[in-house]
Amino acid sequence: MRDIVLGLGMLFYLPLSIISPAAGLMCWEWFSIMNPHRQVYGLLHAKPLNSAIAVATVLGWLLSQERKRFTPDLLPWLLLLWFFWMTLGTLAAPVPVVAWDYWDRVMRILVPVFFCFALLTTKARLVGMAWVLVIALGYYGIKGAGYLMIGGSGTIVGPPSSMIADNNTLAAAVVMELPLVYFLWKHTRLRLLRIGLAAAIPLQVMMVFGSHSRGGVIALGVVLFLLWLRSDRKILYALFGMAMAVLVIQTMPDKIWARLATMHSVQSIQDDSSFHGRLMAWKVAILCARDYFPFGAGFYTPQMHAIFNHYLPEEDAHAAHSIYFQVLGEHGYIGLAIYLVILVLPLLNATLVIHRTRGVAEMAWAHDLADMIRVALIAFYVGGAALSLAYFDGYLVLIAMTSCLREMTAPRRRGAAAEAKSPARPPGELVGVGPGAAVRPRL
Repeated sequence: MRDIVLGLGMLFYLPLSIISPAAGLMCWEWFSIMNPHRQVYGLLHAKPLNSAIAVATVLGWLLSQERKRFTPDLLPWLLLLWFFWMTLGTLAAPVPVVAWDYWDRVMRILVPVFFCFALLTTKARLVGMAWVLVIALGYYGIKGAGYLMIGGSGTIVGPPSSMIADNNTLAAAVVMELPLVYFLWKHTRLRLLRIGLAAAIPLQVMMVFGSHSRGGVIALGVVLFLLWLRSDRKILYALFGMAMAVLVIQTMPDKIWARLATMHSVQSIQDDSSFHGRLMAWKVAILCARDYFPFGAGFYTPQMHAIFNHYLPEEDAHAAHSIYFQVLGEHGYIGLAIYLVILVLPLLNATLVIHRTRGVAEMAWAHDLADMIRVALIAFYVGGAALSLAYFDGYLVLIAMTSCLREMTAPRRRGAAAEAKSPARPPGELVGVGPGAAVRPRL
């Protein structure tokens, strides 16, 4: 049945992507992030349906009158520089076969992000992309909460062979998406949608606690605190939070609390084998950046047994479990420096948009969207400190959205929009007041 629904949907998606490249881009990102083709079990299972959507979208964009340039700020060019640097590093990688395989995966992630800079040019498109992220990630958050509510005690995981396949990465992605749920709840008029969005927040909070992810819980704490600071009903939301805490305590299996309890002291963290493995992986990342200077060891290479055990023969190979050490080991110090600038610029973009739109009624949506994207990015940067999720589609789309918001709220754009909305003056009407007023000529 799922195959039939998805197959019929493809009959609609493909022509739509050609007619409207922006809609095709949203469908492209939905496939890339949610992986619906991995949630079916028949003929369409794991088929590259997103590649078909990608081809249709690019074709529609080339044939359309949509703009063929990036946003005018530095961010898209920095992403392009980072991609160029990673490509050079892949050429020099000690295990090129593996590095090129992962380069191909990252390239498929970055290409639609570059289209975001060109196509997310209106409020409808930006809000639509926010809906894409909420639907794609919220599905797994609500699904995981449902699993817990019926008594499930196993590990909650994402779509197989995806960026969010394991419990830790899925929890971080869901936490990152929560501020967008709050934004849509605040700016959605339909009552049923508002009720659904309001219910989605506590359900996804429950899922994060039930994911066994300590990093996800820490990131969740950051998000909930930042959202509470921005609320105008702090006492009410504090009481609601306490009620949610009681519900979580009553419904979570004992083994989840046992895992979270390992964070209560420095000694318990040091004794944790998982934490020890991360420390060793960070050490290998530093050594790879040193020995394979300036490009690093290439995609995935630092966690290969041959490379990892070259430095630490007695240890089991581990992934970096940190977006920062992941980039350091794979792309060196220069690659990490570019990456860090890419992480900081969207925060600056969002802050600039917030300052530009504060108190402007018609731009309240842009103010709130920029604010929630900033919260989402902070959550990802905190959660990502303990996860190998450096190339995740979701946060890359968010940073592109900050660039588009910055362009859309630029003073000249806002001035032009206000002038377009102002009522036309009749021929010969005085422009200005007083004796110096001029007469507008009829054109």
